[in-house]
Amino acid sequence: MPIAGATDSPRSRTVLEGVPVSPGIAIGPAWLLHPRKREIPKRSIAPGQAEAEVARLRRALDAAGRQVRALRERIGGDVGEYEARIFDSHALILRDEEILAAAARDIRDNLHNAEHAFHRQMNVLADRFDAAAGGFLKEHLIDLRDVAARVIDILTLADGEAPPELRHPVVLLARALTPSGLSQFAAGNLLGLCLETGGKASHTAILARSLGIPAVSGIPWAELSARAGGAVIVDGDAGRVILNPSLRDIKEHEHRRSVRLARERELEGLSGLEPVTRDGKHVALSANVERPGEAEAVLRHGAGGVGLYRSEFLFLGREDMPGEEEQYQAYKALAEALAPRHVTIRTLDAGGDKQIPGLQADDERNPHMGWRSIRVSLRNPEPFKAQLRAILRAGAGGNVRLMFPMITNLREFRAARAFAEEARAELAAAGVPHAADIETGCMIEVPSAALLAEDLAREADFFSIGTNDLAQFTLAVDRANERVSDLLEPHSPAVLREIQGVVQAARGQGIPVAICGEMAADPDLALLFVGMGVDELSMSPAQVPEIKRLIRSVGYEEARQCAREVLRLGTAEEVHALVKERFKDVLGRDA
Repeated sequence: MPIAGATDSPRSRTVLEGVPVSPGIAIGPAWLLHPRKREIPKRSIAPGQAEAEVARLRRALDAAGRQVRALRERIGGDVGEYEARIFDSHALILRDEEILAAAARDIRDNLHNAEHAFHRQMNVLADRFDAAAGGFLKEHLIDLRDVAARVIDILTLADGEAPPELRHPVVLLARALTPSGLSQFAAGNLLGLCLETGGKASHTAILARSLGIPAVSGIPWAELSARAGGAVIVDGDAGRVILNPSLRDIKEHEHRRSVRLARERELEGLSGLEPVTRDGKHVALSANVERPGEAEAVLRHGAGGVGLYRSEFLFLGREDMPGEEEQYQAYKALAEALAPRHVTIRTLDAGGDKQIPGLQADDERNPHMGWRSIRVSLRNPEPFKAQLRAILRAGAGGNVRLMFPMITNLREFRAARAFAEEARAELAAAGVPHAADIETGCMIEVPSAALLAEDLAREADFFSIGTNDLAQFTLAVDRANERVSDLLEPHSPAVLREIQGVVQAARGQGIPVAICGEMAADPDLALLFVGMGVDELSMSPAQVPEIKRLIRSVGYEEARQCAREVLRLGTAEEVHALVKERFKDVLGRDA
């Protein structure tokens, strides 16, 4: 079927290179979303009207909070809890009493109307986010603006950002798009997405990937608005956008899309097969999950268990912390649903980009390297032991493993294990069923832990390498900072040699080692990890079938030889080129 706007004329065809943020290929008519200009009314009020104006602002914040909760519930039901937590930061902003207090002072002191006072205070906060040294606050700048727009729309009785009804399938071209905006468009005929701003770590990109919407960012709005007029191709695999494509372009990309769909159907048949190389080496493939309800996806995609259960998702998006019983029920549900498969529960990884009420630190300049993770747990013994008791209790009825995050030295690991022993003793004294001998692991995600791997391996039952943090700390690149995100090279020889050292340390003490960061699902790197002797790769459930296909397509000895050669190379480019060349028969099926 011809695509409206396709052309055989090379003069109108424009190819633009951007950043791939959501995989897949979209082909369809372009639909330009022009930036909306909000008029913020400014008027003076009488002194006697100030309290009424403050009350009006508070009602607007409450109403916005109800909208966000409804949106979070819908996304949680339609897509998943991980994606729904994107809106937790929106809810936290709306509940921030300091924002309300600052706007209220402006109303009372300067006799400004609520819209103007709130808009002023949000601009002050946005400037602070924009000027932040680290990427954490910058990453949430679009969330702040999303919330500000929602409240202003309520105050001005505007219609909000609800898009016009999409009566036919389109590819959306926009300068920027908030998660709220995307969630509204996604309910219609949205084929693909092309944006000027937003990287792979942005909340809009995360939501697009979860919804299966191909997306590319980093495309100048001036180019889009001036040149778009007919059809458009968004190649979310290559990070390329073709405006007014030729018929040849469309035919080529339709073929690539059909090949992708055929592969997905092929992968569906692998769920019941074992991840074994051609010469008989077994490599465990596990899943990273955030909620008990994902057990079905773990089983459907053929994962052998859970390599990382992110327990902090029980704590996010609420004003109180879950108690021991609530946590126990959640851990137990997952363990029982997957038994006898293993479930590795990571203790609370608070801080960084995951702020927990009651445990978060204010005004952290660099949250990822500050008050977070095991540091928070060790200084909050009661909540920590409550979680440990819940995990130990869940272990009584399932194959549960315990894992401590962001360990930087042997003292921290010993202190965490001591708390686990206290929790076990308390359960035993109370006669509560629990796992008497639970495997306890150490996450290796900072360079100091990698350097101390031999010492840690003598006391840990297993290692799990968190490559997301390990890579950013090793390369001194904040993965949430778009200015330097291109420097975060997953194929970096420094990171790979660091991982190899951890694997060797684990081998020396006879303990298994897993990879549970994003690098585990990278096809090139997964094959390298097999050759480096990694025992387990853990990733999102949907990524398991493709990595299983790769493992079943190669020999362990050829993977070992490739790993030996790679570890002698000096640049990420050389590593990538060698792996692509060595495994071109199995990796080249993307084309």
